[in-house]
Amino acid sequence: MAAGEASYWLTTTTTSIGAVSEALFPKNSIGAPDFEETELVSRTLEYLDELPPAQRRLLMALFIFLELATPLLALYPARYSRLSVERRTALVQGWRRHWFQPFGWLGDALKATMTMMYMSHPSVIRHVEGYKTCERPTDPLNFPVDKDALKRLPVVSS
Repeated sequence: MAAGEASYWLTTTTTSIGAVSEALFPKNSIGAPDFEETELVSRTLEYLDELPPAQRRLLMALFIFLELATPLLALYPARYSRLSVERRTALVQGWRRHWFQPFGWLGDALKATMTMMYMSHPSVIRHVEGYKTCERPTDPLNFPVDKDALKRLPVVSS
C-alpha cells in the first residue's frame, strides 16, 4: 500500500472514530465526561496501534465501513461523519435493534469498542464511582481501593 493510500485509510478511520465517539458520548448536562474530555479519538488510535496487525485491520475496517457505507446503510447520501450528531446516534441505536443480524453486529461492535475505550478513562471511572478491591501498585490507574466491597455484595442463591 502506498503512503498516500495508508494516509487516506487512517484519515477515514480517524474521522469515523471521531464521529461515532461524539454520537455515543456527546457533551451533556448530567456531568458525565464526554468524548472530548476522555480523549476518545486519540486514545482509540493509540489502542489500534497496540493491536496485532490482523486485529488492527479488522477494527479499522469497521470504522472505514461505517464512514463509507452509511449512504447505503442509512439510505441517505452522506458519509457517517457528515450527519448530525442526533442522526448518527439514532443510526447506531437502530442498527443495534435491527431485525437483520448483520446490522445488529455493526451497531454492537461500534458500541462495544467505544464503550471499552470510554469506560477505561480515569474521569469516567471516577464518575461511576469505580474502585479497586485490592491494592495494585503497578496499575497506572490511580483510583480508590475498597477492600471490603466484595463482602457487601448481596448473596445470590441458586
